[in-house]
Amino acid sequence: MRRMADPLRPETLALHADAGLEASADVAPPIHLSTTFDADNPERLVYSRDDQPTRRRLEAVLGALEGGGAAVVYASGLAAVTAALLHLQPRRVALARGGYHGTHAAIDALARLGVEKVPLDAPVGKGDLVWLETPRNPTCEVQDVAAHAARAHAAGALLVVDGTFATPALQQPLALGADLVMHSLTKFLSGHSDALGGVLVARDPALGDALRRARTVGGAVLGALETWLVLRGVRTLGVRVRAQTATATRLAEFLAPRVARVWHPSRPDFPGRELAARQMRGPGPMLAFELGSEAEARALPGKLRLFRDATSLGGVESLVEWRRKVDPEAPAALLRVSAGLEDPDDLVADLEQGLRAVAAG
Repeated sequence: MRRMADPLRPETLALHADAGLEASADVAPPIHLSTTFDADNPERLVYSRDDQPTRRRLEAVLGALEGGGAAVVYASGLAAVTAALLHLQPRRVALARGGYHGTHAAIDALARLGVEKVPLDAPVGKGDLVWLETPRNPTCEVQDVAAHAARAHAAGALLVVDGTFATPALQQPLALGADLVMHSLTKFLSGHSDALGGVLVARDPALGDALRRARTVGGAVLGALETWLVLRGVRTLGVRVRAQTATATRLAEFLAPRVARVWHPSRPDFPGRELAARQMRGPGPMLAFELGSEAEARALPGKLRLFRDATSLGGVESLVEWRRKVDPEAPAALLRVSAGLEDPDDLVADLEQGLRAVAAG
């Protein structure tokens, strides 16, 4: 029989990491809407921009899921990206071309403050940041976290990892040497397409405290309702991501002989498949595939009945997106898929009829 003092698995941490932070006997956390608190209270709460009970519980869970780091939540994923950049004030940020276009836009916006964006393999030094997105949007390419951590730290730089595609259910970058992990809470961690949010999880508790103080001044706090929605969603992260990963693997297998190319770490021809197997606990719930032409890629979403033609990812419903619609650097014939919780057989049948309809013109 497992004792509570034993290391707990992620599915258990998602449900119990905030034990002891309850303000009442409620089994399900309530939504705390109050913006201010009586001066004499045992929790030492003052004002909700600084702290509030539901946010404390969410940050406890997210920190535990990342292996015990200090979690700080924000009003969106990009708010978390910007908070990291503004607080750390790097001279240079080394990152790969491609990936989430919002991260590139945030770094470019800080160019007037002296922040320089350089290629991922460029030399870095003290005060610089290495920014990894792994798996990378939209093609799920995997970067070696431990190798990049060693390179960054040898030069006096810090490593930040955007783990949104993997989630803590499949990958823990802090254990591999990362200094900060960033997630868009909007995606799989919340998991229901109904809340914006972001989080930074710091390996060093002092960095976490400093980020929390900076958030109070910056004001990009996660709202009370959104905090509650993310906390409710993260309780089921493990079972959702496990099922969605199995579905993504099934879809990739179905598509492989029928399209020009499939991007998913489960596929034998996927670049970095062995690294993904070492670094992650599964190939992940996202995939991408390329059709024969841009015209076909643009047409397919409109032919599907179950997949929603929408941006974003990580909800319970399956989404498909012609990626160039929002990212001009994406390959012209590429579609990105976020696997949902529908029956995989139904999704395969939907793709099959959609591909037939596109072929028929």
